[in-house]
Amino acid sequence: AKSCVVVDGSCTTLVNPDTGDAKAFVLDYSFDSSDPSDRSGWQADNDTIFKDVGTQVLKSALEGFKICLFAHGQMGSGKTYTLVGQESDPGLLPRLLEGLFQQEAVTSGQLAVTASFYEIKDEQVRDILKQDFYTPGGLKVRTLTNGGGSAIEGLTLVPLREMVECEELLAQILKYLGAIESSAHTVFSLELYTPGPLDTRGVPQLVPFSSIRIADLAGATTGGGNDQMSKLTGGGKGGKQQSQDTSLLAWANVMSALAENQMRYTSRGNGARVFVPFRGSVLTRVLEESLTNRSRTYIIANLSPSHLSYKETLNTFRHIVRTKEVKKVARNEAILNQYLGDTDFIPAAGGGWRWSYCSKLPDAPAPS
Repeated sequence: AKSCVVVDGSCTTLVNPDTGDAKAFVLDYSFDSSDPSDRSGWQADNDTIFKDVGTQVLKSALEGFKICLFAHGQMGSGKTYTLVGQESDPGLLPRLLEGLFQQEAVTSGQLAVTASFYEIKDEQVRDILKQDFYTPGGLKVRTLTNGGGSAIEGLTLVPLREMVECEELLAQILKYLGAIESSAHTVFSLELYTPGPLDTRGVPQLVPFSSIRIADLAGATTGGGNDQMSKLTGGGKGGKQQSQDTSLLAWANVMSALAENQMRYTSRGNGARVFVPFRGSVLTRVLEESLTNRSRTYIIANLSPSHLSYKETLNTFRHIVRTKEVKKVARNEAILNQYLGDTDFIPAAGGGWRWSYCSKLPDAPAPS
């Protein structure tokens, strides 16, 4: 298969294999892992990704921010490897746990840590740690009265006190991955607490401090692949595929509305805000608290470089450009007015999401 993706620094270019047209997307980071045998130093392993992205996640969580990290992309594009990795090259999740339990605040007991792992399929929540895949209706999602989003009733919370317990939890998760269906999203959640006032039994109450939620999104794609945690992205059919696509669309709508509000706040101050449809799906409903009020969001898009996956890769790009955080960037009317009549000018996100621009690359010279 030919490659349709070119990585150059933070710029990633997608080339249409049929027409040769190219779109260049400038992202915060672009990593090329397409050729593990390349020893030139350009190939990124999980350690590289953790140093650039994972350390930011860890630092922000220890500063009290609520973190949401989304893994997005088609089946077989490497999401499992990025999140879980293997023994010789651990992924983001084991590296985050290891980094967390190297912090004095955690080892000294100033911060308590609990973990949970669940799937969302057909708008129902299943507790993976309980292997609860068959209870009719799934776990109940309850809206909190204090405006703090939603809570999942009956979800298993595993206390983590040392790294050995983290390793046991990771081994348990790996064992259960085979039971996860291809049309499900999964969420791994770490909750950090500080000791609060004593209760009637003299036991300190836990006060929420921050959280890290890693959501592996089911990709609405077709085709094969054996991405385990991203069995979440397999090509379901009929009602399952429709539910999966609807959930992804709801997620994209929420992220776009949040980005639009950020752009309006940056350009106009406290102006009118766009309604954010958190109730559009169970996924966005349970993650609402981690996407608002002192929160930070990261999206890792895994792309297949194969020209056979061009359409799926383009859809992934459209999502991440549309949902990319807009910080200190305003709509540039001068650029729009100057270039919108130019057929070579391509708004990367299209459809009115104009904060990311790219120009069509010149055609390659004909061979002499």
